[in-house]
Amino acid sequence: MLFQLRRTSNPHEARSWAGPVPVLTVTSISSLAIVYITGAYLTESLKAWGLAWPRFAVLEIILFAVLGALTGRRLRAIRRLCNNVGGKESELKAGLRNSLLKISLNIRIWIVIGTLLLMAAKPGFEESLSIVMASVLFGWVSTRMTLGRWEAIST
Repeated sequence: MLFQLRRTSNPHEARSWAGPVPVLTVTSISSLAIVYITGAYLTESLKAWGLAWPRFAVLEIILFAVLGALTGRRLRAIRRLCNNVGGKESELKAGLRNSLLKISLNIRIWIVIGTLLLMAAKPGFEESLSIVMASVLFGWVSTRMTLGRWEAIST
Protein backbone atom coordinates (compact mmCIF):
# COMPACT_ATOMS: atom_id res chain seq x y z
CA MET A 1 0.00 0.00 0.00
CA LEU A 2 2.80 2.41 0.89
CA PHE A 3 4.56 1.81 -2.42
CA GLN A 4 1.34 2.44 -4.36
CA LEU A 5 0.49 5.53 -2.31
CA ARG A 6 3.87 7.04 -3.09
CA ARG A 7 3.34 6.42 -6.81
CA THR A 8 0.01 8.25 -7.02
CA SER A 9 -0.16 11.46 -9.00
CA ASN A 10 -3.33 13.04 -7.58
CA PRO A 11 -5.50 12.95 -4.44
CA HIS A 12 -8.16 10.81 -6.14
CA GLU A 13 -5.68 8.00 -6.82
CA ALA A 14 -4.26 8.31 -3.33
CA ARG A 15 -7.76 8.15 -1.83
CA SER A 16 -8.34 4.68 -3.28
CA TRP A 17 -5.12 3.40 -1.66
CA ALA A 18 -5.57 5.28 1.62
CA GLY A 19 -9.20 4.16 2.03
CA PRO A 20 -8.41 0.83 3.73
CA VAL A 21 -6.25 2.48 6.44
CA PRO A 22 -8.89 2.18 9.23
CA VAL A 23 -9.53 -1.50 8.46
CA LEU A 24 -5.80 -2.21 8.29
CA THR A 25 -5.27 -0.43 11.60
CA VAL A 26 -7.83 -2.60 13.38
CA THR A 27 -6.46 -5.73 11.71
CA SER A 28 -2.87 -4.86 12.62
CA ILE A 29 -3.64 -4.14 16.26
CA SER A 30 -5.72 -7.31 16.55
CA SER A 31 -2.97 -9.41 14.96
CA LEU A 32 -0.31 -7.93 17.22
CA ALA A 33 -2.46 -8.59 20.29
CA ILE A 34 -3.04 -12.21 19.24
CA VAL A 35 0.69 -12.76 18.64
CA TYR A 36 1.53 -11.24 22.02
CA ILE A 37 -1.15 -13.16 23.97
CA THR A 38 -0.40 -16.53 22.37
CA GLY A 39 3.34 -16.01 22.74
CA ALA A 40 2.97 -15.04 26.39
CA TYR A 41 0.75 -18.09 27.00
CA LEU A 42 3.25 -20.45 25.38
CA THR A 43 6.15 -18.87 27.24
CA GLU A 44 4.27 -19.21 30.52
CA SER A 45 3.32 -22.82 29.83
CA LEU A 46 6.96 -23.64 29.05
CA LYS A 47 8.11 -21.72 32.14
CA ALA A 48 10.52 -19.81 29.88
CA TRP A 49 10.18 -16.30 31.33
CA GLY A 50 13.48 -16.83 33.14
CA LEU A 51 15.27 -16.97 29.79
CA ALA A 52 16.42 -13.82 28.00
CA TRP A 53 14.95 -14.38 24.55
CA PRO A 54 11.23 -14.19 25.49
CA ARG A 55 11.82 -10.86 27.20
CA PHE A 56 13.60 -9.51 24.14
CA ALA A 57 10.81 -10.84 21.92
CA VAL A 58 8.35 -8.82 24.01
CA LEU A 59 10.62 -5.79 23.65
CA GLU A 60 10.56 -6.22 19.88
CA ILE A 61 6.77 -6.52 19.86
CA ILE A 62 6.52 -3.28 21.84
CA LEU A 63 8.96 -1.55 19.48
CA PHE A 64 6.93 -2.84 16.53
CA ALA A 65 3.75 -1.40 18.09
CA VAL A 66 5.34 2.00 18.74
CA LEU A 67 6.61 2.29 15.16
CA GLY A 68 3.22 1.13 13.88
CA ALA A 69 1.49 3.82 15.94
CA LEU A 70 3.78 6.51 14.53
CA THR A 71 3.15 5.30 11.00
CA GLY A 72 -0.58 5.01 11.65
CA ARG A 73 -0.74 8.64 12.72
CA ARG A 74 0.96 9.69 9.47
CA LEU A 75 -1.31 7.47 7.38
CA ARG A 76 -4.41 8.93 9.05
CA ALA A 77 -3.14 12.44 8.24
CA ILE A 78 -2.58 11.37 4.61
CA ARG A 79 -6.09 9.93 4.50
CA ARG A 80 -7.52 13.21 5.81
CA LEU A 81 -5.58 15.12 3.13
CA CYS A 82 -6.96 12.76 0.46
CA ASN A 83 -10.52 13.30 1.67
CA ASN A 84 -10.10 17.07 2.01
CA VAL A 85 -11.20 18.34 -1.40
CA GLY A 86 -9.85 21.83 -0.74
CA GLY A 87 -6.54 20.54 0.56
CA LYS A 88 -3.26 21.34 -1.09
CA GLU A 89 -1.86 18.68 -3.36
CA SER A 90 1.65 19.70 -2.30
CA GLU A 91 0.83 18.85 1.34
CA LEU A 92 -0.39 15.43 0.25
CA LYS A 93 2.75 14.78 -1.80
CA ALA A 94 4.95 15.88 1.11
CA GLY A 95 3.06 13.54 3.44
CA LEU A 96 3.41 10.65 1.01
CA ARG A 97 7.14 11.27 0.56
CA ASN A 98 7.76 11.39 4.30
CA SER A 99 10.77 9.16 4.95
CA LEU A 100 9.40 8.08 8.37
CA LEU A 101 6.89 5.85 6.57
CA LYS A 102 9.61 3.94 4.74
CA ILE A 103 11.94 3.83 7.74
CA SER A 104 9.19 2.48 9.98
CA LEU A 105 8.16 -0.14 7.44
CA ASN A 106 11.71 -1.45 6.94
CA ILE A 107 12.51 -1.52 10.64
CA ARG A 108 9.26 -3.36 11.39
CA ILE A 109 10.02 -5.94 8.70
CA TRP A 110 13.45 -6.55 10.25
CA ILE A 111 11.93 -6.66 13.74
CA VAL A 112 9.70 -9.52 12.61
CA ILE A 113 12.74 -11.32 11.20
CA GLY A 114 14.62 -10.71 14.47
CA THR A 115 11.72 -11.99 16.54
CA LEU A 116 11.54 -15.16 14.45
CA LEU A 117 15.29 -15.63 14.93
CA LEU A 118 14.89 -15.19 18.70
CA MET A 119 12.16 -17.84 18.79
CA ALA A 120 14.13 -20.28 16.65
CA ALA A 121 17.58 -19.87 18.19
CA LYS A 122 16.55 -19.24 21.82
CA PRO A 123 19.82 -17.39 22.53
CA GLY A 124 21.18 -16.04 25.80
CA PHE A 125 21.14 -12.43 26.98
CA GLU A 126 24.02 -11.00 24.93
CA GLU A 127 22.99 -12.78 21.75
CA SER A 128 19.35 -11.72 22.19
CA LEU A 129 20.40 -8.11 22.69
CA SER A 130 22.59 -8.35 19.58
CA ILE A 131 19.70 -9.73 17.54
CA VAL A 132 17.37 -6.91 18.60
CA MET A 133 19.97 -4.25 17.89
CA ALA A 134 20.90 -5.85 14.55
CA SER A 135 17.22 -5.99 13.55
CA VAL A 136 16.79 -2.27 14.07
CA LEU A 137 20.15 -1.51 12.46
CA PHE A 138 19.41 -3.66 9.39
CA GLY A 139 16.03 -1.96 9.03
CA TRP A 140 17.66 1.46 9.21
CA VAL A 141 20.48 0.55 6.80
CA SER A 142 18.12 -1.05 4.29
CA THR A 143 16.04 2.12 4.33
CA ARG A 144 19.07 4.30 3.74
CA MET A 145 20.20 2.05 0.88
CA THR A 146 16.81 2.02 -0.87
CA LEU A 147 15.38 5.45 -0.03
CA GLY A 148 17.01 7.22 -2.98
CA ARG A 149 16.00 4.42 -5.34
CA TRP A 150 12.46 4.50 -3.88
CA GLU A 151 12.24 8.25 -4.55
CA ALA A 152 13.41 7.74 -8.15
CA ILE A 153 10.82 5.00 -8.73
CA SER A 154 7.99 7.00 -7.18
CA THR A 155 8.66 10.06 -9.35
